[in-house]
Amino acid sequence: MGQGWAKGLRADDSGATAIEFALIAPVFLALILGIFHLSMLGFTLANLNYAVEKGARCSAISTNCPDVETYYYAPNPAPVFTVDKTAACGTSVRATVTYQVNVLIYQASIPLSASACFP
Repeated sequence: MGQGWAKGLRADDSGATAIEFALIAPVFLALILGIFHLSMLGFTLANLNYAVEKGARCSAISTNCPDVETYYYAPNPAPVFTVDKTAACGTSVRATVTYQVNVLIYQASIPLSASACFP
């Protein structure tokens, strides 16, 4: 009687899918969240570069430019912009921001910076 019960238990695979899902789901979720945060990091960096280039150009050729912050469209955190109209290369704009990555238990602070100069 004991041997038949063990043979039937080994042949039963009714919970295999749930166990496979429980093993794979956290890894898949971390991968998806990591891709999302990496995409947002790239968007933030590209937008930071756009803002400093646009700000430097506008400050060099016009007197009534809006603040450089108006060209920055990425989500929080807000960067710190520095405009120097007496630089050797013309009008120089620099920006720095710290991007926070939070993926499940992984947390990191990534400093980003951009600079542009327009004669």
